[in-house]
Order: sequence, then C-alpha cells, then structure tokens
Amino acid sequence: MSKVVILGAGVSGLTSALCLLQTYPGQIKDLSILSSEWPGDYHAHDFTSPWAGANWASFAQQHETDQITRDKDAYIKFGQLSKTEPESGVKSFPLKMFLLKSHPDPWYVEQNFVEELKVVSDEELRYRNMDPALYKGFEFKNFTVTPNVYNNYLISKIVKLGGKVKRVPRLDTITDIVKVVGHVPDLVVNATGVNAGKLLRKVDPSEVNKVVPIKGQILQIYEDLPYQVMVETLPKELKGKPNQFLNIFPRAEGGCIVGGIFNKGDWSSTVEEDLSKSILAVCRNHVPELKSTTVYNSYVALRPGREGGVRIELSEYPIDGTSRTLRVVHNYGIGGAGYQSSYGSAAELCSKVAKVIASAKTSKL
Repeated sequence: MSKVVILGAGVSGLTSALCLLQTYPGQIKDLSILSSEWPGDYHAHDFTSPWAGANWASFAQQHETDQITRDKDAYIKFGQLSKTEPESGVKSFPLKMFLLKSHPDPWYVEQNFVEELKVVSDEELRYRNMDPALYKGFEFKNFTVTPNVYNNYLISKIVKLGGKVKRVPRLDTITDIVKVVGHVPDLVVNATGVNAGKLLRKVDPSEVNKVVPIKGQILQIYEDLPYQVMVETLPKELKGKPNQFLNIFPRAEGGCIVGGIFNKGDWSSTVEEDLSKSILAVCRNHVPELKSTTVYNSYVALRPGREGGVRIELSEYPIDGTSRTLRVVHNYGIGGAGYQSSYGSAAELCSKVAKVIASAKTSKL
C-alpha cells in the first residue's frame, strides 16, 4: 500500500487528494496534504484559490481537446453538487456570455454541451450597450462556487476518507518534502500553483520561466443579481484598461464579485484604485441593474499561469545524499481555470499514477 503526499491546499491539490482517495481506496495507506496556506487564510496573494471568482466558463479552444475534457468533467460534477449537496457552496445560476461576432463560438456552444442554451436577443444586447452588429450573446445554465465554503467542503470529504492535513512552512525545493515527512513518499502531488517554478528551480529549471503569475483584481458588492454576466471584449468607447474584461458572479450566500483584469507576468499584489473605478464603470454600463452598488471589499490575486498550459505529468527527481528518487505527479499551471477544470484535471492525474500506486513500496532513508 502506498503513502502519498499532496503539496498544496488550493482547489487543485484538494481535488487531486479527494480523487486519489476515491479512486484507490484499498491501495493508499496514508495520504497527507501539506501546505503553508489553507482555506480561510488571506495573507498570501499567491495562494489563489480563496480569492477566486469562481464559476464555470471554459476558455478552451476547439483544438484543445484535453482541456475540453477536463472542463466537461467539472461542469457535470458542479451540476450534481448544486442539486444534491448545497452545503458545498456550489449554486446554479444562468450565465449571460457576450463576445464579438468576429470571434468563434465557444466549443460548448458548438457542441451544445451546456444545459438550457439559448441565444441572447438583439434587444438585450442594446439594453446592455452592445451593438448587435458587432456583438453576440449566449445564455446557459451555469454555476458559481464560493471558494472557502467549497474548499472546506473538500477537506471534510478528504478527512472522512482518512486523509490528513498539516500546516508546514514553505519548502525551498520539492525534495525537501522527504525531510519534512521523514520518509520517501511513494508519490508526491505537486499542486503548488504559481510557486511551482520556484519550487522546481533546482531539479527542473526549465519550469522557472514557464510558470508566470496572471494578476486579477476583484470587487465584492452587497447587491444581488440572478445571473452571471461576462463580456469577453469591451467596447472600444468604454476605454477600459489593457487586458480588462467584465465578470459578474453572484454568490450562493448573496452579493456578487465583479472583475476584472488579466495581467500576465505581473507579481504586484496592490489594488489599483483607477482599475477599481474602471471595473465599476464597465459593470454599470453593461448591467444597468447594478447602477447603484456598494463595494465592501476589493482585492488582488495571482492566477497560476504556465507557458504551454497546465502540467499534469509524472517526473522523478534525485534526492540529495541518497541513491533514491522522488516520484512526483504535477498538477499546476491552470491559469484562471482552476475550479472549472478541477475534477477533470484530478481525474487525469489519477489515471497517470495507477502504476505508481499499484507498485508502491514506501522506504525510509
């Protein structure tokens, strides 16, 4: 039986842990999640999961079949949770998605994958200050996730299945995990998000420059909205900030989050007041229902981007001072799609480690 260590307690690490326990119930002797940050912590802007929007809106292009598969899995799972486990923090809302007519339809529209799909009328486009000659819109059944409610729900499921959780200081390099746990795990899951490049710099240096932050900025408002709104490309006359778009996601507990920005390579954790004003102006322009809003919080978070997309693959790294290697499966670099592809990414990870789990023989140094 195998001993598994999950490094990272964001949505990718937690979902990977739950999937492993559910997939290999008789083959995993011990599973521990180690992290310096946990759901409920708000001191680290590079611990992205607590700060997320979060909803389902696949960014995958038509040719990105692996990512489409991941996103499909999460849509189906969120649908189940919204119906049967409302305590998960997942709630169903319609999504009104607007994009330029010159852009291709999303894969989930072309494939008629999402439920309750319909085309937004020209009348509504005009109401939302978008020219029907330039813009198109779709509406479909979708889901909003309240991050800390959801992630604590995942932890409760993991603990019930025998998983353990422990807060530890941040590691300098990934092989330091051996010193922390006192043995060589049969498998380490690297779900360290935007910090993965730093953690791998000694054993996998090519990843250092591949892993990049993608800064986001969000406002939280008290007002409710009965649907989500997303505008992919803002009208030029709005003169929004570079890389700005519109996201409005109502939450299960009430209120909405409003964003946002997609600043690749920006490590800053500072809230930009001019951007906050621009976010509100765009919100009020496209959603007249929210002409009067009360902002009670604003914050920044760093999405875990990676050149080449998410990394879900096995690696082996030498452990200093020994002849042994550390077997690692990676799950990082998902960018802004952490929640909406979480179950699919975890399922893919589980399939890749089947032989490792089956052949595990944990050893001490």
